[in-house]
Amino acid sequence: MQNYLLAAGFVFGAIIGSFLNVCIYRIPREISLIDPARSFCPSCGRPIPWRLNVPILSWLFLSGRCASCHAPISPRYLLVETLTGLVFAVAAWLVPIPTVFSVWVILSILIVTTFVDLEFFIIPDLMTKGGIVAGLLLSLLTPGLQHSSGWLQAGLSSIIGGAAGALILYLISELGKLAFGRYKVELEAPTDFRLESLPNEDLRIVIGDESFSWNEHFVRPSDRIVLRATDVEVNGTAFQSINITFFHDRVIADRERIDLDKITSLSGHTTGGRFPREAMGFGDVKLVAAIGTFVGWQGTLFTIAAGAFIGAGFGIVSIALGHRERSAKIPFGPYLAVAAVVWLFWGDSIVMNS
Repeated sequence: MQNYLLAAGFVFGAIIGSFLNVCIYRIPREISLIDPARSFCPSCGRPIPWRLNVPILSWLFLSGRCASCHAPISPRYLLVETLTGLVFAVAAWLVPIPTVFSVWVILSILIVTTFVDLEFFIIPDLMTKGGIVAGLLLSLLTPGLQHSSGWLQAGLSSIIGGAAGALILYLISELGKLAFGRYKVELEAPTDFRLESLPNEDLRIVIGDESFSWNEHFVRPSDRIVLRATDVEVNGTAFQSINITFFHDRVIADRERIDLDKITSLSGHTTGGRFPREAMGFGDVKLVAAIGTFVGWQGTLFTIAAGAFIGAGFGIVSIALGHRERSAKIPFGPYLAVAAVVWLFWGDSIVMNS
């Protein structure tokens, strides 16, 4: 019977993994999940026939290339389908029915958020906010998810887990902002800089060959970028040797306030400045809240602690091997996901042995 469960879990997981690949590709690119309904080649855009869209096997059969244009298709598709099949199989082996169906839901959410966060450094609201709602509902429908026999107790445990996770990580984020909330850029000589608009209504400051995205630096109204400008021209007005301060909605130049939407041109030369930095994105806070609704407060505490430990260990090793700079941005979502999976599968053993 265990062999049948493992096989069924793997096959079902691989099929779900095929859909998760669609989510991973389309959600961050703001493409509808239902239109177009059929999967398509990322290179030529042609729909993929059903016979060439068999999970795992199609990628291997086609040697990772599109059947129409022969462009390479990312190994991520094979990895996601295989990984989903494996974790679904382990869940089918370790988690009783009907709780396993709820566990499959959170595993799917964790896989999507992991691969999106690794590529784009974002965690989609569709996964986190949807995960919070799903965790609450599934805890009521399958109380075993919260190790309870009653729906009321399970629902309460789910709410406490989600709230505790969000509150703890939010406080960590705020404290991190106070401790590590700024970084400096120092230039050896005055360097060209300019303010640019992007097609998606985002902005960026370009200094030499490096760009600084608005959305990545302005999270709170108090966030600011301060540049030391040897000279700068704003809407045709020239300023010399000033600090120019950028807020999320305005610019201050020589005590003159200029609303951001009124700026038609801004460029000059700078010797460096100070930039705001997030210790942790708010997407991570929402992700932990979603995880908490599935695993309760004990699982939430474990996920945060273990995720931080795993992330720190990976970061230290990467820096030691020269694969990552000390100041490089590190996605926290994947480490939270790994810690949550450990709890989902072996949380009972951890509690018993602690």
